[in-house]
Amino acid sequence: MLLDKNIPIPHIKVIDFGLAHKIEDGVEFKNIFGTPEFVAPEIVNYEPLGLAADMWLSGASPFLGETKQETLANITAVNYEFDEEFFSHTSDLAKDFIRKLLVKDTRKRLTIQEALTHPWITPMDKRQALVRRESVINLENFKRQYARRRWKVRDFYILSYSIVSLCNHLSRSQMRKVPLMQDESLCPSHWAMEYSDVKLAQSLLLKQFYSV
Repeated sequence: MLLDKNIPIPHIKVIDFGLAHKIEDGVEFKNIFGTPEFVAPEIVNYEPLGLAADMWLSGASPFLGETKQETLANITAVNYEFDEEFFSHTSDLAKDFIRKLLVKDTRKRLTIQEALTHPWITPMDKRQALVRRESVINLENFKRQYARRRWKVRDFYILSYSIVSLCNHLSRSQMRKVPLMQDESLCPSHWAMEYSDVKLAQSLLLKQFYSV
């Protein structure tokens, strides 16, 4: 998200929809796009995706391991903890909100509406409102943490870029053979999934996603 500065009424801008995909009712959709540290278990397991995949989030991912394989294993096992160094001043209410988002079973994960009505987002009484105001995360500690982890996540960003580049290459190859699709709002990197070489694309992506 971005926030306008130096204006009386700032606007929050939601950005970075380059890998977004429109999910249609009754149409199975699978994909393995994303930075490994932040993807949902169903993406790692190459299972059908729904809106629940968008609810798997916590801001700073707690799943990063020493290797990509360890990171993906942490995600599928939902192996994480609230490190006291960073969450010592975070309320139980805020932790409860995160726990209910990081649920492997998509049927039990918070929906969009449930998240909006969670008491940490919408306090039910004055006590909860006070808890939310006092619930903070030490941002300076987080900055230091991410500085230490930067060398680790470098390979993840390279991996994500390579995956997107591969899909774009496949889609451009197909666009030379077929007319332009009517719906131009969709990211071109998804068009490859509509054509005959989808199996090749899936095979290449899976191989690169799980490679060392």
